Amino acid sequence: MDVELSERTQRALRRLQPAADLGRSIEAVTLDAARLRLHDVADQLAGFEARYGRTFEQFAADWSAGRQADRFSHRIERAFMEWEALTAERRELIELICELTAPADAAP
Repeated sequence: MDVELSERTQRALRRLQPAADLGRSIEAVTLDAARLRLHDVADQLAGFEARYGRTFEQFAADWSAGRQADRFSHRIERAFMEWEALTAERRELIELICELTAPADAAP
């Protein structure tokens, strides 16, 4: 896929991530963005773990076994959905970062 970038965007990419070509600069900026997002997601996950005193996997197991108090309250259901989504996003970001940091000849 070909994408045209404005001169301003090209200058910004070269300044942010100097590389042999713009494609590599874009990959480097993408990797930085993924790492930054992963850090943000990890902070949010830590907030849930601190609030509920356990990992999502433990929380989900307690939920399924009926050991979670008020599990059908709006607050708990919403926490479950948000926590689950963040857990999935963390997994996807880690996969993306691994893909972007793998040697180019190892890419799918």
